[in-house]
Amino acid sequence: MLGLRALFFLLDNFIHLFSKLKYGLAIILSFIGLKMIIAPFYHIESSYSLLVIGVVLMLSVLLSMIFPEKPIEEE
Repeated sequence: MLGLRALFFLLDNFIHLFSKLKYGLAIILSFIGLKMIIAPFYHIESSYSLLVIGVVLMLSVLLSMIFPEKPIEEE
């Protein structure tokens, strides 16, 4: 849990640069919540969790670079 807090503060500085990063963070938090719910029944290895977190972060940053958010035009 403490690692997630530090990760959030690191990514909080970059959230305005990458438009899809907030969706990636939502997916990561959902994954961690699901992992905590199923922990008494099934153990997910830490290496797999880190892999999922890394892949989701990379995909959200890459998608933000490929499909940048268009600026809102002022009238």
